[in-house]
Amino acid sequence: MRISSTLWLAGFLFASCAAPKDEMNDRIITWEDFEIIPINSEKHYFEEVINPSSIGFHQDRIILTEAWRVPEEFPRMHLIDAKNWTYDKPKGKYGKGPFEISDVGQLLGASAQGEFWVYSINARKVVRFSTTDRSLLGRNEWKLPENMPIIQNFENTTAGSFLAILREGAYILEELDSLGNSLGSYGKWDSIPERPELTSKDISELNTGWFKGNPKENLFVFATLFRDILKIFDYQSKEWITIQGPNLALPLFDIHQTAGPSIFVKPESTYRYRDVIITTDYIFALYGGYSYPEFTQTGKIAEDILIFDHSGQPLWNLKLDRSIIEMVFDEKTNQIYGLTVDENPGIAVFDLPEKISLKRP
Repeated sequence: MRISSTLWLAGFLFASCAAPKDEMNDRIITWEDFEIIPINSEKHYFEEVINPSSIGFHQDRIILTEAWRVPEEFPRMHLIDAKNWTYDKPKGKYGKGPFEISDVGQLLGASAQGEFWVYSINARKVVRFSTTDRSLLGRNEWKLPENMPIIQNFENTTAGSFLAILREGAYILEELDSLGNSLGSYGKWDSIPERPELTSKDISELNTGWFKGNPKENLFVFATLFRDILKIFDYQSKEWITIQGPNLALPLFDIHQTAGPSIFVKPESTYRYRDVIITTDYIFALYGGYSYPEFTQTGKIAEDILIFDHSGQPLWNLKLDRSIIEMVFDEKTNQIYGLTVDENPGIAVFDLPEKISLKRP
């Protein structure tokens, strides 16, 4: 299935500087703000993978998940050795029993060597898998407490808590402990002046998207699917940076009051951000710009990676030679691994240009 560090100022200094800092933390970007750099790729295809839907990366292993429509008898995930580009092993037995998974809502890294975690939204549990054993089953699991709200996405923090996007919530982020207790609530979506009738629930649904984090950098990013918005959250300072653009137009949508969703985006609307990742030095945002009808006709989903520094300053636009739907980054090799959406989906490997390679200590 991806904000900027600012020190709190004391008393009168904070009050006197509030307006300029708000302006600094909210900016509008254009395509002209980025230096364009075309990059090419090499594709790797694996016949064991049927219909990949998401990509993850942990300790030299790429994790490909299968789409929900793949028959239940097939494994839910596959491990690829990124050192030599060979198929490693399948993972994930479909089921609702112990250490089985019915869906892969999110892939999560782990601090320990040789393991990764899978968040199963339908089963409301997190299952730990080994990258070294041959079993399809996980090794252990943690079931979310009954009183914990329904979580769409979450990321770990260095404090041992979770930053979560709730299915229904008044705030953008909720910080929770392992028992489901709230430790903090951060950020609210701005109203939309041209659509004053939209409720906070409507706006939250319109701003659905991807939430990714880099706990070591204390940075977390929410990238919206139907609008050009990046929300960067600095966990240490608890401050936000909001980046809007390049396309400021609202998507086309209808409103229907139901027991569930109320916002229904029309298929002719273009998808915006498709993924986001945070590296040691940069934020990579995969940008789409294609509608669903355009995808069905051309097979294109996203061919631009917009690169920002950690304070949200626009830097480069990587023009990809092939369309991808998700991406991960290998800081050891300075390579982007993208999941392709062509007739035979695989992994596209892009070498990061030398001028924007990660800084080394």
